Amino acid sequence: MPQQSRPAPRWMALGCLLSLAATSAHADPASLALLPPRVESTTQSAEQVPSRGTSVLGVTASDPQGSPLTFTWTSTEGALAPPVHGATTSEVTWTAPDCLPPSSAPVKVAITNGHGLTSEVAFTFNVGGDLYLDYQKPFAASQFSHLNGVTLSENGSLRLALPHGPMNAERIIFEEPVFLSLQMVRKSAVASHTLGWMYHDELVARGYVGANDTLLDTNGNGIADLHEDLYNVAPHSGPRARPYIGVNPRCPRSFVSGGFTYSEPDLAMRSTCLSTFRRQPLADPRPGQGNTAYTTDVVGQWAVDTHPNGYSDRGRFARIPNLLEPALPDNDFKGLGRLAVLLTDDDEDATTYNQMGPVQDGRLALPDGIPDYDVSAYTAQGLPNPQNPDPGITPRDRKVTLGTIDRHREIVFFLVTYYESKHAPADTGITFPCLKKSPDGRCALFLQSPVSVFFSKAAWNLDMDTRGTSPAAEFNQGCTYRDTCDRVHPTTPTACALPGNGRPMCGWLDDLGMYTLRRPEYGAMMLPSERLVVPAASNGAMPHLALASSPAYPRRWLMGWEDLNGGGDRDFANVVFQLQAEPSGLARAASLGALPQDLDPRCFVSRVRVGKSDAFGPYCASTSEVYASYAISPDCRVCSAGTCVPNPTPTWLHAPLAAGVSETVMDVSTFQGQSLCWQASLGTRDFMCQPEVLNVDIGYELTRTP
Repeated sequence: MPQQSRPAPRWMALGCLLSLAATSAHADPASLALLPPRVESTTQSAEQVPSRGTSVLGVTASDPQGSPLTFTWTSTEGALAPPVHGATTSEVTWTAPDCLPPSSAPVKVAITNGHGLTSEVAFTFNVGGDLYLDYQKPFAASQFSHLNGVTLSENGSLRLALPHGPMNAERIIFEEPVFLSLQMVRKSAVASHTLGWMYHDELVARGYVGANDTLLDTNGNGIADLHEDLYNVAPHSGPRARPYIGVNPRCPRSFVSGGFTYSEPDLAMRSTCLSTFRRQPLADPRPGQGNTAYTTDVVGQWAVDTHPNGYSDRGRFARIPNLLEPALPDNDFKGLGRLAVLLTDDDEDATTYNQMGPVQDGRLALPDGIPDYDVSAYTAQGLPNPQNPDPGITPRDRKVTLGTIDRHREIVFFLVTYYESKHAPADTGITFPCLKKSPDGRCALFLQSPVSVFFSKAAWNLDMDTRGTSPAAEFNQGCTYRDTCDRVHPTTPTACALPGNGRPMCGWLDDLGMYTLRRPEYGAMMLPSERLVVPAASNGAMPHLALASSPAYPRRWLMGWEDLNGGGDRDFANVVFQLQAEPSGLARAASLGALPQDLDPRCFVSRVRVGKSDAFGPYCASTSEVYASYAISPDCRVCSAGTCVPNPTPTWLHAPLAAGVSETVMDVSTFQGQSLCWQASLGTRDFMCQPEVLNVDIGYELTRTP
């Protein structure tokens, strides 16, 4: 790194005449006319001397009487080498201590003539580092104690690293901590939706999930506890009772099916709370059985009911299952969910499906990827934001921050869908969800409700895969979808041939979805012409999430949801989101080697100069929120008896380097630290706007209390 020039010293005198003295108080009158030696000049190679550095000092003198001169050098601090004397000159090399109080004068030279008269000169120094010298060497991996989410580029700069991502929809987990966000790409559905997520380990801790992701049925009534608690189907009393998820039931009705007593679900009942349980003939939704009917049990109903209590479990949000809400008094603190996008509506009308959405549709606008509600008015958990940073529906509402996800901590996404409930597996591939199956695989208890929940883990879904093919669906993700393309039997020209084998496949996203991804706000994403596969579930349940990724976009994944029970048209594009690991990282330098480990215990760092050179690009907008912030620590090591170890709790001081400010000097004397290190924190919300640290300069001064 280039060394910065040091400004001119605040004072330029290299020596000062201290005193004149006669050797005897009883000199004879003739000696009263004698004069002490005259100092002609002094030299000092450095007044700012690093710890244990050297300075060459010199003096030239003359005697008015012409008598010979002797030179005597003394030092109260540091060490003097043997001086070199001439008739009228003397020179010595002084080695500095670790530090001195400011403007100390530890070295003197006494010049004595043949008559015993003496003149003295003192040399003043500032010892211990140089504020305007750069002690930070060009970046190398060995200089850093931490490189978390940051990598050292080939040209020696610091850049954000690329985190590893989820392999498939069944296991969304990260190898390193990541800061996740979501952007809605496209909504192409009549239904309205809410997108949320949960931590897998919290579901395990609550007792819903066992080994191999199996959903548990701890009360042994044939319905998985997770599904029971989603809809509050468990009985309220008796040996198979489960706690109600919420404050209390809205419609406390029960029914008997297969010899077990259950509760009618509030989310499947109109505001009148009339009984909904019945036995009726229904088509068998199992693959290939859609034209066969059998009599079975059904609970719930569907009819338009815009009353606030219709299809409601009276949580914070009427039609989001209480279990999927955050833990709140409204659900008796039993909620496990985080609600990232409360409403997916992005259309030209100003209403949600049958007014069932958790928030109002507040905008009449063409689809543009921005949800039709004020996203920033809610927190990442889906609760009202006490300090809305961006009131109104604006471009900033395009992105939703999920926050930091810990390494190796699995997350599960869910989509709550508000839509009519139909059952026509043979004609449309749509079925009622199935709460309980018989030993022969037939559904023994169907649920009819306009509130459906779909999980990223296919085996957790309630609805059956009516087609039963493997895979459940497949697309050419780089091909634009045409509604004339037959997904079961795709042919050109409406389908696109896969590179390599030439196999025709229908496209995935429509023109608007593809166009949206190419916008800068989405990182100018061009989907590759590759096969996108939605695997079938192992237990016959219908998968509802297609997770697409490409090596060309290592920090981004597209989540395409199918919102029809049973799969319907299986387009997996009813609502599409871009999940992104917003890069952030920390580069922490090890302690500067310029400060010795056996530093004099009286010495401490007094001032630090921090200079930086960074860049952002290639394309940055006002919404990019890119940053590179810097901090220093004056106590990054703990030393004792010449042995130093890293300080586990260093004092980090923010370096005030705002936009346009490349250098600052910080007074750190109050901390009396004896080591020095720095760190840079990098982050961005925009793939097209990346931070890069090109250079860091660190200068310092040591001092000690006088």
